[in-house]
Amino acid sequence: MNFFARQEAARRKTRVLLAYYVLAVFFIVCAFYLASRTIAFVAFGALASDVQTAGDADRFGTFRVFALDPLWMLLTAGVSLAVIACGTLYRRVSLAGGGASVALSAGGREILPATRELNERRLLNIVEEIALASGVPVPRVFVLEGESGINAFAAGFSLRDAAVAVTRGAMERLERDELQGVIAHEFSHILNGDMRLNSWLIGVLFGILVTSVAGRGLMMIVRHVRFSGNNKKGGGGGIVLLVFLSGLALWVIGSVGVFFARIIQSSVSRQREFLADASAVQFTRNPMGLAGALKRIGASHFGDALRCANRAELSHLLFASASASGFHGMFASHPPLVQRIRNLDSSFNGDFSPWARRAPPANRGQPGAPAGPASASGDVAPVVAAVAEKAAPLAFLMRFAPELRETVTQPAGAASALYALLLSEDSGIRQRQLERVTVLEGAPMAASAERWRELLRHEDRAARRMFAELAVEGARHRDPESRAVCVGLVRELVEADDAISLFEYMLQGRVVRGFTACAGADASRKPLPPGHVKAEVAVVLGMLSYAGHPQDDAAAGAAWQAGVRRASSFGVGGMQPARESCTLAALDRALTRLNGLIPLLKGELITACSAVVRADGALTPDETELIRAVADRLDMPLPPL
Repeated sequence: MNFFARQEAARRKTRVLLAYYVLAVFFIVCAFYLASRTIAFVAFGALASDVQTAGDADRFGTFRVFALDPLWMLLTAGVSLAVIACGTLYRRVSLAGGGASVALSAGGREILPATRELNERRLLNIVEEIALASGVPVPRVFVLEGESGINAFAAGFSLRDAAVAVTRGAMERLERDELQGVIAHEFSHILNGDMRLNSWLIGVLFGILVTSVAGRGLMMIVRHVRFSGNNKKGGGGGIVLLVFLSGLALWVIGSVGVFFARIIQSSVSRQREFLADASAVQFTRNPMGLAGALKRIGASHFGDALRCANRAELSHLLFASASASGFHGMFASHPPLVQRIRNLDSSFNGDFSPWARRAPPANRGQPGAPAGPASASGDVAPVVAAVAEKAAPLAFLMRFAPELRETVTQPAGAASALYALLLSEDSGIRQRQLERVTVLEGAPMAASAERWRELLRHEDRAARRMFAELAVEGARHRDPESRAVCVGLVRELVEADDAISLFEYMLQGRVVRGFTACAGADASRKPLPPGHVKAEVAVVLGMLSYAGHPQDDAAAGAAWQAGVRRASSFGVGGMQPARESCTLAALDRALTRLNGLIPLLKGELITACSAVVRADGALTPDETELIRAVADRLDMPLPPL
């Protein structure tokens, strides 16, 4: 199953959860209806004028409690739905910042690219390695201070607002290959679509939980109420009873709803953890690294438990269980630890004692640190490449002087590196570009950009793409005003020579989307059916086929047909566009419209694009940059080619 099929499976799981959620809300409404009528009957009694005898009154009172009163049902349904919907909406709005909001709610502190702390630098390096290899934007990285256990999570509603959070214990106590396995596990949640599902679950569960919280609040209010004797005679005691019973009903109903919601939550989480473990091995090609991290959890005195107040809410996001109880029943958010380890290391005998030792401080920050017992080699495990280039980003940066490597981690320095990548080889055009940099960013920025240009001008396009990804991540941490200036200046530099190359198109898109706040897809917009975007799909496939075969129309046609066969849902056979109609402007318009497709159809399109570029068995730099730009615009991961 490929990335996109797994994402669609997660999407279907979301729909199933939504059905469960609707069913749970329905039963909650019914429970509210019966509880409210029971409370009314107890508080005010039956209307004696409607009955003839005391026995009949009892039977009639019971009958009226369970009778269907449309108006009463409408009122109770409206109130209960409003409470649940407001709770869900409140939590969803509080998470509008994406994964960063979730990490901050757990006590996270963002690690900035300029950090000099050894363990933080190592963590950022690992995240950058896997992000670059997987073809997705580098997520924001947080450390959960005060958390001694070994744990981590990824959160967010899209690739653009994703964040990875790691506990202080995991960052300090894991070997490099073990920490790499943990991060790869979290990236698999991002690529498999679990991250969006898990973030959505937080809001859903809070909506049900708020019912229980409201009931508890009402009961607490009753404890502080004081009535005089006159008030008691005048019915004050009845009001207190009514409020107390209402609170009790809300609390019981909400608690039961949360009980079943937790079961659903845990079931989904357990199913996805096995897939995430397997996907992580595909990234690192080192199952012993991930197995080693799990073994250290089993051997650790601190285990994987979290201390933050909302640990129960986050349990389904975590790398390992948030609780130290070791309970693995229907409420367990993760499969048994030993079972996960044996899936990775069949020779494991269940003895955690060799893994109880702490990693030597001298080794923990080094890429070549020795691994733990029964582990793989201490060399940095290779990550699976999303495109043809295989060079590790850190090895690439090691070619530069230490002060320049440090520069790209600084927001301003990273911005100057971005500008350097866009400076023209024509001295006249370059001079005008540098003048604009001087006017908008200052002379030091222009001088730094010129220095970077001299260092990068002889690098191949693969290395320049890799460097651009790191520079975008570093410059993203500038203040909002500086980011806006950077976006505008990048546009000016790209347009300075009245021609846009594929590299410039890709880089400009990365900057614009990376520096712009993104709250995820517009859920209110109806997804486009595949039949409505035939012309746009034809343009995308045509651009790729011609980019790989700039002089050979026959070969371009063969590549086009290879893509058409993989894009069967769109039905674009016989619609191959003319070479002259496939321009970057046409591509930009097409991708803007195609972004309205559902993820499964986007995945089918990316797969078709992959078929186009693989048709002749060779991957050119133009094809690489173009397919990266397509995946980036559609907010989709890039599969291995």
